[in-house]
Amino acid sequence: MYDCALFDIDGVLVDIRKSYNAAIRKTVAFMIREFSGKTFRNLVTDQIILKFRQTGGFNNDTDTCYAITLAMLANPQKNVMAGRKFLANVAENADETGIASVEKYLARFGTEKWKRELAYPAPVKDSVLARVFDELFYGPELFQRQNHLEPKYSRGTRPLIENDRLVVSWQTMKRLHTMFSGRLAIVSGRSRLAADYSLGPVMKYFHLGASVFLEDEKREYAKPNTFAIKHAMAAMNAKTAAYAGDSAEDLLMARRAEKELGGRINFVGIYGYSAEPKKTAAGFRKEGVVAISSVNRLPQTLRFRL
Repeated sequence: MYDCALFDIDGVLVDIRKSYNAAIRKTVAFMIREFSGKTFRNLVTDQIILKFRQTGGFNNDTDTCYAITLAMLANPQKNVMAGRKFLANVAENADETGIASVEKYLARFGTEKWKRELAYPAPVKDSVLARVFDELFYGPELFQRQNHLEPKYSRGTRPLIENDRLVVSWQTMKRLHTMFSGRLAIVSGRSRLAADYSLGPVMKYFHLGASVFLEDEKREYAKPNTFAIKHAMAAMNAKTAAYAGDSAEDLLMARRAEKELGGRINFVGIYGYSAEPKKTAAGFRKEGVVAISSVNRLPQTLRFRL
């Protein structure tokens, strides 16, 4: 039915609610404390993070950290509840242009000073925010391997990547590998290093020459740019594809790639590892796509529903 199958990692193959989401929360707390001296305990919830991801412009979690930090510095809030309400409002006014839309919305509060202070986006070596996020997520050893820098902020801390939970089973991967004659590829915002670490025993089922790890690529290729899908399909000589993703960026990317390539790309929304599974499923169905709770249901879904 399809020439190949493509997979996002976060929220699809791996449950990241206690890893990447935790890195966002801790990075934001660090940045606000560092630049304002204020402490907001438990400010950032999974629901707020989801609101940003649903805009279609925040596949990069460091972008989410920047948007939240800039908002709280530019327009300080009295308490946690007021902060959450304001951040929800910021997310509701964001769109697929990501941090550009947030900067535009926050301009009324006078953000130029904070934009200079935060120096983002910039490489990890030049941005405190990007560096803190990577150090907290990767931990000292993996951070050094990924960025070739000595850690400053993560010494003695437990790497949050260790909280990743692999949810796809080897049985599912083996079945899909057989169904597609090995034409399975990863299209993910992660680095190759983070993918290897968390996918471990199932990594062998993917065509790594066709896979794209966007953290290791130019920033301009980030989702919903179609670069990754087009690269993966070209490497496998595929004209049609099924793509399993969990976010608005994934859906936008798949639909744009379908138009650009002229071949069918059927998106399947995975919602079981979202902060709000029911709302996420409803959102996918409203867009007219099949939504399933777990990637482990993908083989039967491809066989009987698509």
